[in-house]
Amino acid sequence: MLRFFASSIGNKIIMALTGIIFIGFLMGHLLGNLQIFEGREAVNAYAALLKSMPKLLWTVRIGLILSLVLHVWTSIRLTLHNRAARPVAYAQNHPVSATLSSRTMMLSGLVVLAFVLYHLAHFTFTITHPEFADFHDSTGRHDVYGMMVLGFQSTYVSAFYVLAQILLCMHLSHGFSSAPQTLGMMNGTWAACVRRSGRALAVLIAAAYISIPLSVWLGIVTYASTN
Repeated sequence: MLRFFASSIGNKIIMALTGIIFIGFLMGHLLGNLQIFEGREAVNAYAALLKSMPKLLWTVRIGLILSLVLHVWTSIRLTLHNRAARPVAYAQNHPVSATLSSRTMMLSGLVVLAFVLYHLAHFTFTITHPEFADFHDSTGRHDVYGMMVLGFQSTYVSAFYVLAQILLCMHLSHGFSSAPQTLGMMNGTWAACVRRSGRALAVLIAAAYISIPLSVWLGIVTYASTN
């Protein structure tokens, strides 16, 4: 077991599996967030439902935190291993097959990690905006809808959010094709199809997330709305 965690193959498998876990979470989280377009009632009811299941909620949170730690840890280990294997940089580095997404995985991953930590401090634990903890709707539920709208009215917050989603798109674009390959699920007959489908899904996920702050900027979703 220790050899598995210490090996490059083991690290790549862990990265692939934890990446798949995050993809599943991103899609589920997105479906919940998109309810903002249905109005305050839909968002707040969804948030109240999640809070009514604390054991499940915290099981998912702890699982995601462990997956995040493993994903970042194996990413750093693989990067250091690759550098140690080639301590002297090439005199001329002209990548041929490597995409921009694959060459910037570490950078995009670190920025997305910073965004996740800020996102948790902003909306989940209300550390950066403690006043959000006192937001309640007419039924006494936590007004997550109002918290999201007012939060995204900040240009800096929304700009960071959009930037993070663009980098997330790049990260996912490479991850969607590399994970199946690492797990031995890729073959020459449909590898190109998997890569194209992965890129399209990465763009779709990022665009859907970006549509939320963008709708606030454009006034499509407003704080006073009760639809």
